[in-house]
Amino acid sequence: MGKFRNHKANELLGSPQEAMGFSKEYSSLLQNFIIKKYDFSDINQVEDIKKQLLGRKILLINAKEILENIEISELKRGIEDIKMFLRENGGSMGRLGDQYLILTPNNHIKIAN
Repeated sequence: MGKFRNHKANELLGSPQEAMGFSKEYSSLLQNFIIKKYDFSDINQVEDIKKQLLGRKILLINAKEILENIEISELKRGIEDIKMFLRENGGSMGRLGDQYLILTPNNHIKIAN
């Protein structure tokens, strides 16, 4: 039995998620995602990025190296490919500063802009 209490019912709950008010359905969903830092250095990594997203990973992409070593038109094609993949799967993309992107794999986790 967990140590977290529901103050309304004064009963013990099984997990921190339940104590914070998440239903059991969403608790199991939240536990199945992994946040991963990903260094994007080559346009050929686009397919691996898609594979990572299908594996329920939230990616924090460091694009510093690829921004320095690739023509912008080629990078735009790769980013468009990733955006299309995200639209098809309900995922989202956000920018963090000048060199980082955050990608979510499906519609269960969204980025608010």
